[in-house]
Amino acid sequence: MRKYFPFIVSFSILVVVIFLWDLIKLPYNQENLILGEYSNKKFNPLNEIVRFSLFVILPFLIYLVCYLKFNKKETYSINPKDKNYFLFKKEDKNVDELKYYFFFFVALISIEFFSLDFNRFIAVGDIYHEGTFLVAPLNYLITGKFFKSTFYDYGFVANNIGLISNFFLGYYTLGSIKIIKLILIFLNKFLLILISKKIISYLTIKSFFKKLFFIAFTFFIISLPNYYDLNHYFSPRSTLFLFFIFLLGSSLCDNKYSNLKNFTVGIFSSISFLWWFDIGAYSNALIIISMIYLLIHNETKKLFFLFLGIFCSWFLFFFIMPFEEFKEFFYQAKFIYSTSDYLLGIEYLKPFSAHSGRWTKALIIIYLTSLMLVNLNFNKKHYINYKAKIYISLIFLSGIFFFKSALMRSDANHIKYSSGLYTIVFVLIFFIFIFNFLETNSKIKNLLKNLKTTYFSRIVFGFSLICSLIFISDILNIKNIINLKQNISNLVRAEDKFYLNRNYQLILDRYKILSKEDNCIQILTDNISFPYLLRKPTCTQFYHPSTQVLNGITEDKFITQLNTSSPNVILYDSPHKHYKFPNMPNVLNYINKKYYFFENFNGYIFYKIRQEG
Repeated sequence: MRKYFPFIVSFSILVVVIFLWDLIKLPYNQENLILGEYSNKKFNPLNEIVRFSLFVILPFLIYLVCYLKFNKKETYSINPKDKNYFLFKKEDKNVDELKYYFFFFVALISIEFFSLDFNRFIAVGDIYHEGTFLVAPLNYLITGKFFKSTFYDYGFVANNIGLISNFFLGYYTLGSIKIIKLILIFLNKFLLILISKKIISYLTIKSFFKKLFFIAFTFFIISLPNYYDLNHYFSPRSTLFLFFIFLLGSSLCDNKYSNLKNFTVGIFSSISFLWWFDIGAYSNALIIISMIYLLIHNETKKLFFLFLGIFCSWFLFFFIMPFEEFKEFFYQAKFIYSTSDYLLGIEYLKPFSAHSGRWTKALIIIYLTSLMLVNLNFNKKHYINYKAKIYISLIFLSGIFFFKSALMRSDANHIKYSSGLYTIVFVLIFFIFIFNFLETNSKIKNLLKNLKTTYFSRIVFGFSLICSLIFISDILNIKNIINLKQNISNLVRAEDKFYLNRNYQLILDRYKILSKEDNCIQILTDNISFPYLLRKPTCTQFYHPSTQVLNGITEDKFITQLNTSSPNVILYDSPHKHYKFPNMPNVLNYINKKYYFFENFNGYIFYKIRQEG
């Protein structure tokens, strides 16, 4: 009974939380002026955090306490001063048995990348989201300013992918940005192989099982990032976060070059904020937790170098960046963190309610993974190296932080791309339990005893060969490999017209004529790629006003900048709407006074400036 009691108590709490889900509500902030789904429902964004914590974290903590209390003899201690501490640093001799398999997988994902049909990406697509990566580089190339010319809503690097492509490829096009994103997906696969190798090398299982484990698990995780669906598990924004997780895990587990590793981890405090704003928040949260870990374990030297890295990175950022740009960076970061929930938030569906399959599955997997993690870390029957425990726990914790994106805007796409980290931990622990069983099962032990050593390598080779043939048969394309250089060149150099439907092109042609006397473009719609497609900078910092210009926050700034630039023509409205304009009433009043309706061209509403007098 003591084995099942912790789960029964934990699961009971879970059931209670489900029944009370709709009753878990914090007071709504009546002073909020940002209109969206949350304001319509009078819904406090913190409700999502509270509900998630009660659904996952509370049952996890109860399970942990009960598990340790009722199974003292079979479990390790949570007290760092106890000799029975679950992270007791017992050094195991880790022989690098996976080096050649690592290179094997790197070769496989390289073949997969080279086999891509790059011409397939030259097609009419999501021109709306692409605008996020197109406008900021244009503004910089024309004005020579970063944050002062563009209001970044993703992050410095994210919004400037076009500059990266321009620097490395010599082109700044829709196709070149797609290439950069595809490379980031490839790097995601590479980093996942690295993480897989690192963790599995820490496992204290026999060489034969370790190799089979690495092959099976790595084939699984490299299938998660998808070149043809960038909203799949491990999107391009995940790249830096994966590298950070790999580096942080190495710094906590390995003493080799530990000072350098911890210093580098500290540098990521600023770098991560420049990458994607949300990745910056998650990375710094992990840095704070790692600092607490080092403090508890009296790792003062590592802690010092971590602090040093943080200080040096921010000091260098402040030193390099002009003060006005530095100040604007913090203003924009604060804006994103304080407004995104209210503006973009979609309430997370109640588990087991109608149409909540994906939502429920995500929470259940997180919950089950947390229980499995307790069992893995504390049960003496599942002995694994403390390094593996740290690494696996770190990845799971990273997945919990990353899932905040799904809690904030809980549509199917956000849930999917936020689920990669905890999913690989779930599968990883499941595999560990299976291989522990295989290694300890007496029948399998006897079977392996009767096998010659040479058979082990043959079995491993045969297994990897079968998996490889299945993998290669799906991805190998000799023609694309032969024509790789030409196909990439075609994508990079492809003209914008190939990505636009006929109606979009007609609108652009008309807008080009109407704005021929203007030096800049200003839209109020969600056609955010228009400035790039017309090759003119935005008249204000705000290239996407419907998400960036908010009542009582940025309206005055927008009006001041628009008044200074005073373009002759403004795109006031269009059928292309992701968001409406309820959040900028003062802007609309200003425009209606200074501008007048000029024409409706296929549903696109243009306003023209009033002449004085």
